[in-house]
Amino acid sequence: MPQIILEYSTNNAAEPDYAVLFGEIHQLLHTVAGIRLENCKSRARLAEDFFIGDGNASNAFVHLQIRIIEGRSSEIKKAIGEKCLALLKRAYAKSVEALELQITVEVDDLIRDFYFKYPEGSLTPQ
Repeated sequence: MPQIILEYSTNNAAEPDYAVLFGEIHQLLHTVAGIRLENCKSRARLAEDFFIGDGNASNAFVHLQIRIIEGRSSEIKKAIGEKCLALLKRAYAKSVEALELQITVEVDDLIRDFYFKYPEGSLTPQ
């Protein structure tokens, strides 16, 4: 926990440095929500097959899904979403300028009773 999945269309103008971007997201989750850095797991997924709107080749997307253990307030989840959106706008600035880029962020709860991890004790806040 958390599970961080960044999905993006192949037509983005440039890819950011994912090590830097994910490092910033991990630090943000630590600072805003008290999540242990070592628990953050991020990956980027390229969407080769996609169709946006009318199919125009300049339509592009970036979607970030962050799944965290339930129990954090709506205010914390909203702050995570807003701050991550700002990070993505900066990271994909070339695509924002060159394409019809839609950037979205989704912050979801993982239900503690149905999330399983080894080692178990590492789910607790720092």
